[in-house]
Parts: sequence; structure tokens; C-alpha cells
Amino acid sequence: MAHPAHPRKESDVTRPERITAPNPATGHPKDLRFCTAQSLAAGEPLAGTGVHPEKTILIQWPKARWRHSLKIAEDMDPDITAAIEALSAAGWRVNLIDRKGEYRDTIRVFIYPEALAFDLAPRALANFLVSLPEGAAALDDFGPTPADTPVVLCCTHGKHDRCCAKWGFAVYKALAAEAEARGDFDVWEVTHLGGCRLSAGVLVLPALRKYGRLRPADAPDLLDAEARDTPYLPCYRGASHLDQAEQVAEVAALQHFAKAGIRGPARVRKTQERTYAVTVGTAIARVLLQPDEVTTPGTCADLDAARPIAPKTVWRAQVDAALADDGPAPSCPPNPNPNEERP
Repeated sequence: MAHPAHPRKESDVTRPERITAPNPATGHPKDLRFCTAQSLAAGEPLAGTGVHPEKTILIQWPKARWRHSLKIAEDMDPDITAAIEALSAAGWRVNLIDRKGEYRDTIRVFIYPEALAFDLAPRALANFLVSLPEGAAALDDFGPTPADTPVVLCCTHGKHDRCCAKWGFAVYKALAAEAEARGDFDVWEVTHLGGCRLSAGVLVLPALRKYGRLRPADAPDLLDAEARDTPYLPCYRGASHLDQAEQVAEVAALQHFAKAGIRGPARVRKTQERTYAVTVGTAIARVLLQPDEVTTPGTCADLDAARPIAPKTVWRAQVDAALADDGPAPSCPPNPNPNEERP
């Protein structure tokens, strides 16, 4: 039968550690047993990795029962498993969530983009999931409430990739503590979000903004930015509705304009091959992209299996020209050192 969430013991979680300090001679992390360190050493950019499905279902389930799958837990009833698999096949992203110290007899479920929350009896979960494709009206009997508080999901899925435990749990704790003090965010641990090599990874809903390489010290500034409904640029991966190249152009322009105090939503338009116009308010930037290659494992499993790693194409951005109300704005450096960690 389905089990509601219950508290975990300290032994259920893997204590995170910090990335080993960079080698002074190379700037690369010394400890390359982790895909996150490999990605950083290879100079893989964060920008361009922000894709995430809009149709998202979050199901509270005890973390101790999570396995490698992002959506199926060890003790789920077959009817729940079948309903989840059917939703996944139909295009929904299904993730499991949990948090330390949750005591409840019901199962909390969120659905997006509707931004609705449900507290379900365990026996009702399968019927709820089967009803979901029929639309929000079919869910009225399950007691929906508006999910008005932004939800912050931090991947701590160590059974999927060890980087997510190593760096994710420390960031989760920092975000949870900061959110508790503020009172304006709902923070959860979550299963695999994609991009284990970019740990710690975070997704904010309903904004659908994705972040990577977060550290505990980033928690206050990230929540400050999200409270203003703006991305936290040092760790921002790009708008989820844009393709890879458009995300790179978007992030480059946002970072460029932020130096001049210009902030706001970005509109990205391709003007010619590898050239994009990005508009923020009344400011317009021309962003030039150049392809590059990095060779880095996608997950720690690639390292463990010693599989050959094929290079992947990434985009490097240069803000070639920018105009605002007060005239030309200075161009940002075309290729900042991607191996440098933030201070």
C-alpha cells in the first residue's frame, strides 16, 4: 500500500562535502571523481541547460524509499506505479519530493502549470493520478488549493547520482533555513531534475527557472532574486521555454545589462545565423554565439563505467553591441574563464 511521508534518520542521508579547492597551477578541482568537478574543470557553461517540461507533477514520498528512478519508489503499489508511468508517457514530468521533519497522514501533491496543491489520503493517490489527464475540473473532488507560495526544489537524489547528495543536501538545508526565516518560499528535496554534473541543481516553480552549481552561500541571494521574480544570474541556466542557443543569448544579455542596473524579462529573437537580439525593457543587445566543444561525463555513472566520453557542442556568447535609453553600454568580456569559481 502507499505510505505517507515520515521522518528520516540521519543515516538515511549522505552528508555533503565541499568541492576540493582548485589546483593553483591549473584552476581545476583536484578531486575529479565526481561529474560535477569534471564539468567545472572542462569549462562547461551553465547557460543553455535550463530546459524543463512545463507539465509537472510533484508527489511527496519518503526519501528513504527513493531509488534510481526519479518517479517510482520502492514501496509504491502497482496501481500507483502504472498511473505514474502512463502520465510520464503522456508528457508529464513526475518527480518525488520530501523534506526532513514532515509529519503527515496525507500525501502532498503539486501540479503545474495549474499551480494547485492537494493533500491526499494514500488510498486516493492512484485515482487522483488516473483523473489528472481529464483536466483540473476532474480534480475538484480531491480538494485542490492554490499553490500560492513559490516552490523551491533542490535535487538531493543521491541514489541517482552521488553529486546530488554530495552538494545538493547542503544547499537544500541552506535554502530551507533561509525560507523558514523569510516565510515566503516552500522548499523541498526532489528527485532527479536533470544535469547531475551541474550540482547542486534547483528548480523554482511556478516560474520554471532552473539553476546549477549552487552552494549554500547562494541561498539568500537566490531567494531574494526569486522574491523579485527575477533570475539569480550567477547560477541561472536559461529560460526553460527557449532552446539551447537562445538560452545562452538570454543569459549573456541579462548578465551584461545587470552591470548597468538594467533588469527585467528578456525577449530573445534570432536575427541571423548565430546572432540574436535580446531586449530587456528599452535596452537591446546584439549577442553573437560561437560553437565550442567540451568533453565531460553526463553523470558519475559514466565515470564509474569508464565509458568513452564524446565531446558535446556548447555555445559561447559575446555581447557585441547594446543600446539603452542613455546610449551605448559597454560590452561584457566575450569569454570569461569558465573554470573560475565564484568568490
